[in-house]
Amino acid sequence: MKRIKQQMDFLHEIDKVKDIFRESLALNKRRENDAEHSWHMAMVALTLKEYFIEKVDLEKSLKMILIHDLIEIYAGDTPVYGVERPDKRKEETQAAKQLFSILPEDQRKEFLDLWLEFEDCETSEAKYANVCDRYQGFMQNLTSDGHTWKKFEATMDQVLGRVNFLKLYVPELFEKYILPELEKYRARGIIKTKK
Repeated sequence: MKRIKQQMDFLHEIDKVKDIFRESLALNKRRENDAEHSWHMAMVALTLKEYFIEKVDLEKSLKMILIHDLIEIYAGDTPVYGVERPDKRKEETQAAKQLFSILPEDQRKEFLDLWLEFEDCETSEAKYANVCDRYQGFMQNLTSDGHTWKKFEATMDQVLGRVNFLKLYVPELFEKYILPELEKYRARGIIKTKK
């Protein structure tokens, strides 16, 4: 009974992720929440795997995608552009330990290890999960006419720095789709040339 209670407590606690709102807009109408972001990332992972240059265990990447932002229940969301947060990794690690400690020991260890693997971004599965994270953020800017690029007056150097990961691991997608879209937003002045 103790194991079931721990699992139920965890599932109730993570429902709070629906109330963590990001800077990106959903359908150009309202701020997207972390649950929507993770779901959309999972769909990106299922859809774009053929472009990833390494072999990947998709199930493991999907697990990382589903848990990667749960820690924001305690640590909060940090926008990609315009916000400095020097203690972010420390704060998020503490939040991960706190959140996953609700689970039975075997699941606590598995979820914490998956979260750390995503953050360290050294395995193929973590790289692919991070590709999906960055692509989803890029895509949200396209569907909101550059909302966060406008809001934080993002420069092309900043945006390219963020999507460089995509250039490395999904180069065909980067060259054929991402870079041409970025050039359109630069030409319109939404992505700034310089600050």
